[in-house]
Amino acid sequence: MIKRYSTTTLKSQFYSLFIKYGKQTAILGVLTILISLFFPWGTSLKYIYNLDDIVREPIIAPYTFPILKTPQKYDQDVEEARQSVPFEFIRNQDLVDQQIGLIQSFFSLTNNSRQAKIQLDASRDLVYRYRYEPEFPVAKADFTADSTALANLTTQFNEQFTFEGDPESLVLFLTGAESAIPIDLEEFENQSLQICRNRWAEGIYNIPEENITSVEVLIHQGDIPITTSPDEFQGLSAAKIKATQEIADLFQEEQDIRRVIWDGLLIGLMKPNLVYDAETTERRQQDMVKMVPRFQATVLKNERIIDANMRVTEDVLLKLESLALAERSRQRMETGWEKGIAFIGRLIIIGIVVSFFFTFLIVHRTHIYSDPKMVLLISLIMLMEVLFAYFIVIRFDFPEYLIPITVGGMVLTILFDARIGFMATVSITILTAIMIGNNMDYVVVALFTSSVAMYNVRELRTRSQLFTTIFALILSSIFVVVGIGLFKAASWEAMQFDLIYLFVMSVLAPIVTYGLVGLLEIGFGITTDLTLLELLDFNHPLLKRLQQEANGTFNHSVVVGNLAEASANAIGARSLLCRVGAYYHDIGKMARPEYYIENQFMQKNRHDTLTPVMSAKIIINHVKEGLALAKEYGLPWEVSDFIPMHHGTTKTEYFYRRALDNKAEGERVDDHLFRYPGPKPNTKETGILMIC
Repeated sequence: MIKRYSTTTLKSQFYSLFIKYGKQTAILGVLTILISLFFPWGTSLKYIYNLDDIVREPIIAPYTFPILKTPQKYDQDVEEARQSVPFEFIRNQDLVDQQIGLIQSFFSLTNNSRQAKIQLDASRDLVYRYRYEPEFPVAKADFTADSTALANLTTQFNEQFTFEGDPESLVLFLTGAESAIPIDLEEFENQSLQICRNRWAEGIYNIPEENITSVEVLIHQGDIPITTSPDEFQGLSAAKIKATQEIADLFQEEQDIRRVIWDGLLIGLMKPNLVYDAETTERRQQDMVKMVPRFQATVLKNERIIDANMRVTEDVLLKLESLALAERSRQRMETGWEKGIAFIGRLIIIGIVVSFFFTFLIVHRTHIYSDPKMVLLISLIMLMEVLFAYFIVIRFDFPEYLIPITVGGMVLTILFDARIGFMATVSITILTAIMIGNNMDYVVVALFTSSVAMYNVRELRTRSQLFTTIFALILSSIFVVVGIGLFKAASWEAMQFDLIYLFVMSVLAPIVTYGLVGLLEIGFGITTDLTLLELLDFNHPLLKRLQQEANGTFNHSVVVGNLAEASANAIGARSLLCRVGAYYHDIGKMARPEYYIENQFMQKNRHDTLTPVMSAKIIINHVKEGLALAKEYGLPWEVSDFIPMHHGTTKTEYFYRRALDNKAEGERVDDHLFRYPGPKPNTKETGILMIC
């Protein structure tokens, strides 16, 4: 007989499912829509291939379109365009006149200093001569005035000039005591000016010569600018070398004070007189770069791009990429109806891929799918992976191996388990592979390296495991890249680049995972093995109290923990959670430790003086006290669940039997007074502890 369901029954079932999973469905719907916003438009995916792929069917140009230049060719053309724009300089005559004035001022001050020194020496002689004569006060006053005048000239010199040589040499030069034969200052001044004028006439750049990348330079001087080779002029360092050589030719004695003065002061006054006009040059370079075409040739309509069963070469790949770009340009001009149809297609494909993973959750991890917060967490991780793929590959054109697929897999493995991590990684890899152009090499590399990473963190016992994963990722990356390279006969150079990118991700992925796990634990209230490891520390405040106040219970908990962990390992349960739950399951006994036999130590049993009902009440109350302590100390709910569930709804059988033995004839014993409040164990781990 075929059972028929009424329409009302079906509606009620649908309504109950909607109420139960409505939030999860809404989250998945939003996830699908958000992911679809970052996908390329559908028809352009037809022409996305990789180098050395085999084409299954011939590709004919549906319309005429231009062929893109290769990135190398385009960059070369851009650089040539920049070099064709002359660097522009302005010959600054005002600066030349200013520096000539400074040189003349230097020699004028030097001459005045020498005259002042002569006058001061004469005054000093008069002071000495008239020291016993009536003219001494006048001579003393003249000496003071001459000394002040020389000091003022020295101050003026120090304010106006900086000497970088030996100070004693400068003093000798200023006072004219440099040699027995006086130096002709006027001749030295003319020689210095002539050398500087020669360099300024030749032209001195105010930027390093190696920074001038243009073929020609444009010099603005007067009304008519001149265009010439950059070699026609010189940089400041070259000009100084040339000027210093001329000084050395004039004054051949190395100790000649004029060479010292030139090197320490005068050469610094020879400033560049060709001033680079950066704003004008860069603006003209940008205008020239904008004129560089991005296309190098044209494919005509109905022209055969490649035949079926042919290998994709570099030239063919360039044509296909150009056709895909042309398709995207055309799609931007499509009508709203056409865009809507394409968007619906994307939603369907993305929804199918997303459903792979969440169907697994519904069937095999129902308790996780039933929690909207966990569905939101997993959806956020999937969305972040897609966003990284979009920005890394599509927006910034970086290699696909920089997409942190392994991070998502490791995070989900640590937060939940390896099966969830692997299934999510498969869905994420398929989504990102479709997004970046159906790259099968990327799929193989991502799945293999992620599997290795998840295997290494599947049973996390120490935080150092995250870092040993780095070495496992590096080795697996080398293995899979070399394997693909040998299979496709790729060059070692190409494999080296892939290995560099994967090496970077191998180092960064475990470090990023470590930080993310901590944030997600706090944000979503998840208890990972890392948290459980911290709870195992005997220095935890609760365990320290248990050791001090109920040592027998503490020892009992440790023994039960060993049994529970071994049992969990035997059936594939979370052994670490079992051990932690065992450590904390009896913390409520600290309220009245002396009423539990493991803490009595040869003492009189307190229950001998109590009624069975009162004894049962005290024993059962350790569950309530334990839950209160768990809340006070912030134990995760996965751990605090062990406190009521390790007894479930069983009875305190010993006291119940005593009550039955001691009851009066016709008296009824209420077994609810001897029964734990529960609930019963709802996981393998709490069930194991109940048995242990």
